[in-house]
Amino acid sequence: MVNLRGLGIISRMDQLMRKIIHYLLIHIVVLAVHFPGDKEVMKGVELFYNYQTAEAVEILAQARKNFPENPRAHFTWAAARMLDSEAHNPVIESYDLLEGDLNEIIPILKYLSDSHSDVPEYDLYLGSAIGLKARINLGKKEWVSTLVNAYRGFQIIRRIEREYPDLMDAKLPIGIVEYFSGLNPGLVQWTAKLIGLEATRQAGLEKIELAVSEGEFANVEAKKIITFLSLWVENDIKTALRHSDDLHRDFPKNYFFTIMYLESMIKSGEKDGVLDLFSKLERELEFLTPIQREWYKSYLDYEKSQYYFHNSEFEKALHYVDLSIDEYHAELDIILSHALLLKGKLYDIKHEREKAIFLYKKCVKLDNYSSAIDEATTYLKHRYK
Repeated sequence: MVNLRGLGIISRMDQLMRKIIHYLLIHIVVLAVHFPGDKEVMKGVELFYNYQTAEAVEILAQARKNFPENPRAHFTWAAARMLDSEAHNPVIESYDLLEGDLNEIIPILKYLSDSHSDVPEYDLYLGSAIGLKARINLGKKEWVSTLVNAYRGFQIIRRIEREYPDLMDAKLPIGIVEYFSGLNPGLVQWTAKLIGLEATRQAGLEKIELAVSEGEFANVEAKKIITFLSLWVENDIKTALRHSDDLHRDFPKNYFFTIMYLESMIKSGEKDGVLDLFSKLERELEFLTPIQREWYKSYLDYEKSQYYFHNSEFEKALHYVDLSIDEYHAELDIILSHALLLKGKLYDIKHEREKAIFLYKKCVKLDNYSSAIDEATTYLKHRYK
């Protein structure tokens, strides 16, 4: 078997696949056709965006029974079940649950696709369900199966996007793949070009923005992804503030959306409302599940360190960035890289250059595409002032 990790592919592919698969959690591709039961499905989707996952699962389970030919009901039920499990259980249990649910719904979606070959939505949901299997393989470090299932699912979605170029919602998954392929010069980018993608960051961002502005069902997930990238990869704070403002307003119970909005405000120099947001997040932290609190407590401490840093209260900033790093339990390490960068800056400000260099090196070692990596590389050569 080829040693993919030895080729230096897996560390990058892992990050790439997580972003692609994150899209697949909440499927958003819809054509002009609307299925009976769409209203119930969208109600379920709104609930799990607001972290009301148990209620979402209940509504979507009923929608599956009442509207068995609605492919969205089957797919979003599996997505909601996984999101609910992730909030309460160890990751491996969530993988097992998702695997069982996908094994249940994929044959149903295959039957519906074969029975309605003139309705491309069925193929899209079938492709997405197959692609979502890659998340299980990824979690279990089954690298070859990860690539196979991701490719099988993506090929179906890609075919539909080519055949229906005016389908703006379909631009989101294509844009995600193009964007992250553009971050990977070499085999990943070459492979993306081989299957007909532009494979540049700019092309990917443009497609994601199309899904934001013109997508019928894709706009929420597209806003989340473009905000994430703008904040922590592109360092485009203006775009991050614009979209995170919408997300926070529309889904006020979504803790992560509020975190992104808060950081956008801090980095934009906004003063009004920042302290109120901190108070809101402190109050809501206790209502999260224990697993969610493990994820988001470190995020909140990082935002506090950013706030104090931007207000030149460097000792307070150092206190909270230490807490963030020491208690970091999130699945993705994007914010961790920014926390390490910030701590390095703080030590440079204190003229403790050796400690700063140590932290910049730890940041760079994460190699996770964040803008923090480039900044840390610069500050390894030139002290932050």
